[in-house]
Amino acid sequence: GLAIGYFPTYLLGAICAAQLEHYIRKDLPEFDALVQGGEYAAIKGWLNEKIHKHGSFYGSMDELLERELGEKLNPQYYIDYLVNKYSDIYELE
Repeated sequence: GLAIGYFPTYLLGAICAAQLEHYIRKDLPEFDALVQGGEYAAIKGWLNEKIHKHGSFYGSMDELLERELGEKLNPQYYIDYLVNKYSDIYELE
């Protein structure tokens, strides 16, 4: 059947991932080198400390993000990611 409900779920995940990447890069400036070297322990540790250890303790994703990162879900990080990605690919200014 038609599974239209999946799109918003994946989109929210992508938006949240872009925001998490922004904040993890602030705390782990060596992020790119870690990923390129296949060294994920520090990244996993950051995610465990900021996100995973809380499980479903908070009433919403916004509450978790605000408590741990200082702001609610903010789509601007995802927009910036898309603009940068496609500007590079299509050589846009």
